[in-house]
Amino acid sequence: MPSFKLTTIHEASLVTLKDSTVDLSSCATPGEIRFIDCVAAGKGTHETNLNFPPKDVPYAAVSYVWRGYPTKKPPTPLPAFSVKGAESGEPINIRVFTQICAAAAREGVELLWLDRLCIMQTHKDDKAWQIQQMHNVYQRCAVCFVLPGGIGRLAELGEDTAWIHRGWTLQELLAPPRALVLFAWTHGAGSYSGAAAGRIEQITPCAQCAMADATDVLQLSIAGEMSFAPDSPEGGWDTTRHVSVPVHLFGAPAAPQAWATMGALRLRGSEAGEGAVWRSALMRTSSRPVDMVFSIMGLFGVALNPAHFDGDDRVGATAVLAKKILEKGRSATWIGASFHLPTSAQLSSFPAFPRSSVSGRAMVVVEERMEEVLNVVDGDYMSQWWLKNAPKGRIDDDGYLIIRVPAAAVSRTEERGDATPGVANTSIGSEASHYHITDLQGKIWKVDRHKPPSRSTSTMVLFVGMEGRMPSATTTYEYSEDTPVRAIAVEAHEQGRYHRVASFFLGKCFEREMQSWQVTEVAVGGPSSLNRGQLEVLRKKDFKVRRKPIEPN
Repeated sequence: MPSFKLTTIHEASLVTLKDSTVDLSSCATPGEIRFIDCVAAGKGTHETNLNFPPKDVPYAAVSYVWRGYPTKKPPTPLPAFSVKGAESGEPINIRVFTQICAAAAREGVELLWLDRLCIMQTHKDDKAWQIQQMHNVYQRCAVCFVLPGGIGRLAELGEDTAWIHRGWTLQELLAPPRALVLFAWTHGAGSYSGAAAGRIEQITPCAQCAMADATDVLQLSIAGEMSFAPDSPEGGWDTTRHVSVPVHLFGAPAAPQAWATMGALRLRGSEAGEGAVWRSALMRTSSRPVDMVFSIMGLFGVALNPAHFDGDDRVGATAVLAKKILEKGRSATWIGASFHLPTSAQLSSFPAFPRSSVSGRAMVVVEERMEEVLNVVDGDYMSQWWLKNAPKGRIDDDGYLIIRVPAAAVSRTEERGDATPGVANTSIGSEASHYHITDLQGKIWKVDRHKPPSRSTSTMVLFVGMEGRMPSATTTYEYSEDTPVRAIAVEAHEQGRYHRVASFFLGKCFEREMQSWQVTEVAVGGPSSLNRGQLEVLRKKDFKVRRKPIEPN
């Protein structure tokens, strides 16, 4: 038992849980953190603790997909149970549950936090309060167990699962100090090599279940395979039995989503890492659009109150999150989340927000066609880059991003050109009065050197940052570093207010040219207005998190 006192609020034999429904509504108190006692679970029961343990008491957390993952139909039904209020999620497989507890014990952890069981799924206020604590729960855990196949069964390394496409799982990988992937495995303990090197450990000797470092599994998924050598009975590796194993748990090889997640993981805590979070979130989905904001807010040190937002209001919640990020002195890194997607109709410093579905992929309308975001987020450009030196600023009361950046007056032309990065915009030309630049859609714009921007300027080009590249020992970059400058064109839709209409990858020669651009304050947003409810929430002054437990009804 843990060294501090546990208050038991629910206790049941795992045998009797088969085909039953656990209901905490009559025994739990809203607004408190609860845990499963893994030691008791290993003996066939489970307990739940009401209070957050002291900081020196370790616990484990779990990351998994609630539903939407096609399970393999076993010959006989697997023993499982449900949770009151969460019946829409797949039932909890008792065998998987005991393997999680066994993995925790192997890691020297006696307590487990599993959202399905530890949140009062029937209590709206408790769920809202728990969402505010979610980042802290994962950040303070000793280890997070990642179950890409969900809680109903363990997936094999070679399966392409939905885990990396779900909104909440990004935070669940980035916040913990350590994460381990649990998967179905029949080859025993041993060592792997390839894009990453490490060990696979069996959780229990008899069960066909193992675990490995989550960062390594992500890197191996990007590569698509690994080499595995089982342990020799005499000790050490059995080098005569090397086998090649496909690894697709986190998507197809070199998938943009996997690269964005790897960037967020490797570069976490930096401006580059925050940009990768925005990009990765674009390619993820959830049952409620607003959860795409709640699931990443803690990664920026922000805690919004879910009670202030409608479940479908991703736009309004994003505006408030952006406001809080900038108030912390951070950069508007979301500008570089994608230069290829259409822009949001209400917050045009952002890309268009994808349609969200818990059982599908993130989709967006591009040129009147529905496209999967991961196929268009980077266009034909590589996925392994990030935006550095993004502007800082503020969000005003109408949701506009106010920034001061180098700017130049531009005008559209009817001409078109080659938009290929590394080919377009690598020279400025010799004209004293003007030059041309080509946007990522191949449209050519004229930059007027003798007309500095003013409040009456209808169209401007803005410098928004530079390209940074994520180091990779396994990837040779297809594109040169000849176009590192990032810029956007904005067009006025009313006096002093602009919306984003084009994006540019500009050559190194523009680093010097931009020194002649005039630093200008620009309001970027719209062109459509936020609705009344969104504006009311955006203009609220107090978003404090309620730290004390919610009083019971």
